[in-house]
Parts: sequence; C-alpha cells; structure tokens
Amino acid sequence: MSGQVLFESEEHKVILFEELTPASAVQANQYLIIHKGDGMLLDPGGHKVFSLLQRDIAKFLPPKKIKYIFLSHQDPDIVASLNGWLLTTDAEAYISKLWLRFLPHFGLERHVEERVKQLQKIAIEAKEEIEAVERERTIELFNEELDPLI
Repeated sequence: MSGQVLFESEEHKVILFEELTPASAVQANQYLIIHKGDGMLLDPGGHKVFSLLQRDIAKFLPPKKIKYIFLSHQDPDIVASLNGWLLTTDAEAYISKLWLRFLPHFGLERHVEERVKQLQKIAIEAKEEIEAVERERTIELFNEELDPLI
C-alpha cells in the first residue's frame, strides 16, 4: 500500500504506510507526519521496507524533508532501517534511554550515531517550550478578554 492519509489540514498531514513487508515477515506500520512542509517518520521499519517506504514517502514529501525519526522501541521490524534513513536524510532520530543501548547492534555508521538522541532529554526541553507558549497564550487570551472592558 502506498500510503493512506489519516488526517489532513492546511499545514498538517498524517499518513499510514502498511503491508510493505513480505507476508512471512512481521508486519509493522510506519507513519509519516508532515507539518509545515517538514516530516517526522515514526517507526521506520526493517531493512525489507526501506526502499519501498522511501519510494512511497516520496509521493507525499521528498525524503530529504524528513527532519525527525521517532523509534518507539528497538525491535528489528521498527529500527533495522534506521542506518539507511540517517545516511539518506539529515534527520535526527529519537528513542528512549531504555532502548538506546540496543542501537549499536543494528550497525549504525559512526558518522550518524550522534544524530540519535535520547528521548527523555528532548521531552523535557519540549515540555519547557510548550509551557512557555501556554503562558504566552494565556496572557494573550486574558488581554483579549480585558480589551472590551477597558
């Protein structure tokens, strides 16, 4: 299947890719989130799906526009193609601290290893950024409510 759009708005699209592996292999779904022209690939799959997925993603977004790769866990059907994605894009990959130690077993090239990040550190930074945006928006809403009264 070449990709099923699950959600689409002006600046945001979520696409499901499924059944890319031979019937005898473990089936895992891959997702692409496109936001303002940049992509995040979720669980990029095993070696067998790499070229098929890259071809199918190109129908929605040039693979070079993938900025982030999210790895939910370290199983081969989820992570084995990571080296290929890191070699063909400038994306950073994110995985939890628990699974990070398994990645060397997937033969990552040394020059791309530094682009694999520990998810918890990123989550803390993102939380701080979200809180700052929420504070700013709360102040804006408060001021909008006060405007008619002033």
